[in-house]
Amino acid sequence: MVSLCTLRKPSNMKVAIYGRKMKTAGFEVFFKTLVSLLDEHHIEFALVSSYGKFIQKTYGTDYPLCNSTELTPAHFTCLISLGGDGTVLDTLLLIRDSELPVMGINLGRLGFLANIQNEEIEEAVVALKEGRTIIEKRALIQIDSDISELRDFPYALNDFVVQKRDTSAMITVKASLNTYFLNNYWADGLIVATPTGSSGYSLSCGGPLLFPGSKSLVITPIAAHNLTVRPAVISDDTVLKIETSSRADSVLITLDNRSFIVPANTVLTIKRCYFDFHMIKLNENSYLDTIRNKLLWGADKRDFK
Repeated sequence: MVSLCTLRKPSNMKVAIYGRKMKTAGFEVFFKTLVSLLDEHHIEFALVSSYGKFIQKTYGTDYPLCNSTELTPAHFTCLISLGGDGTVLDTLLLIRDSELPVMGINLGRLGFLANIQNEEIEEAVVALKEGRTIIEKRALIQIDSDISELRDFPYALNDFVVQKRDTSAMITVKASLNTYFLNNYWADGLIVATPTGSSGYSLSCGGPLLFPGSKSLVITPIAAHNLTVRPAVISDDTVLKIETSSRADSVLITLDNRSFIVPANTVLTIKRCYFDFHMIKLNENSYLDTIRNKLLWGADKRDFK
């Protein structure tokens, strides 16, 4: 089961707001509605500095600002993310290991992580004020390597991907689990996904769905040149070591929505991170409800109610 807990109801509630830069008329109406609701329910708020400057420049309104260093439970009750799943992934880089809870308001398309719809904004603000929200803890993965670009923040909520770059030639990925040889993958690349990320790129490459809280990771090859190679589910307390090689000089590595070009002969260690991502939900809707609604899981024209 996924780890759940109720968000505390502090005496002085204050939220931070972050989002992608949108200039549509519909967004302006939504944003003003959100601000009005926060004021109405006596919830203090501040906009993450870079986002606040965009709002000020675009709509000509000043709001309190905060720096990313302030995004901790000591300063805020939660961080409200305005956008889609990509915006929620952005917040990980802002809150880092502070474990400040994130409430994702979906202004995008799919909305797996941004699980609160924009028409539910009033319900969300009231639930937040009354302490009726639920925190779901999601596992992260951590990448250990000698690559300087990965040292600052080597963590991912969805997945880690290594793949070929600017060439038609395959790459080779030698993988070991807890020092024991696992497999040589001759493929376009390899995905290591958390339960959260199992419904994304890994799923599109034939990987299985993992339920949140399953304490597992899934290893999914991308276009493997071997019919016997299939996705594998491993325990998240194991350590996966991979060594890449390629005819090209470099390969592409992705952590969620952050990409890096690294030397072709690269050694990386992947394991579960020491901290979790805390995601706010309005209720205890199951993962099955989410995949039915978002991915049409089990949808069949023969089903009549």
